[in-house]
Amino acid sequence: MRLLLVEDSYMLADTLASTFQKEHYIVDIAYDGEQGYEYASSGIYDVAVLDLMLPKMSGYEVLRKLREEGNALPILILSAKCELDDKIQAFEYGADDYLTKPFEAKELLMRLRAITRRRGAVELSSLSCGNLRLNLNNCEITNCDTAQSVKLGGKEFQLLEYLLRNQNQVMTREQIIQKIWGYDTNTEYNNVEVYVSFLRKKMTFIASNTRIRAVRGVGYSLEVEE
Repeated sequence: MRLLLVEDSYMLADTLASTFQKEHYIVDIAYDGEQGYEYASSGIYDVAVLDLMLPKMSGYEVLRKLREEGNALPILILSAKCELDDKIQAFEYGADDYLTKPFEAKELLMRLRAITRRRGAVELSSLSCGNLRLNLNNCEITNCDTAQSVKLGGKEFQLLEYLLRNQNQVMTREQIIQKIWGYDTNTEYNNVEVYVSFLRKKMTFIASNTRIRAVRGVGYSLEVEE
């Protein structure tokens, strides 16, 4: 799951990013409101954590503009502003939840899971296609017929999760790059090909009947072999 963190404190942003990554979120950080709004408008994120007191554009303005444009991205406000009026304004602009600083990391993670569930991003422990199962907790793929399994690396896991959540659909290389490497990246197409190759070898190792099909000049699709 891809998360956007909009926070102008570099120290706090780094700490939060590390916390989210341990929970298998793919994290992008924006350090001001304008950048946060630009990233959030890209449509590649599953959830966002947004500060209110930001340079260039306030969190309120980011939230208001996104909602006026019909952007339904689940957004949790994380702010030191703790007055009731601040919270009311945020909810009126379309916030899904509001947590004040200081906070407990466990509560933040719980609230993120809650707002993504409400928006239809059902929390699962695994994803499957054919006899291939991906454990979302330990990053292992398993052949459900033989119980043979193998561990995936970070980018392999993120790529396979994305393909599994969109199985039988052709995902373009551009979509894959934005989802896995981020909105603002210099990653080249051959990086995608490299990780697809890694995944194919591991799927072959466990004798999975699921394959990653290349669509020439377009992208890739995850399908069950007939």
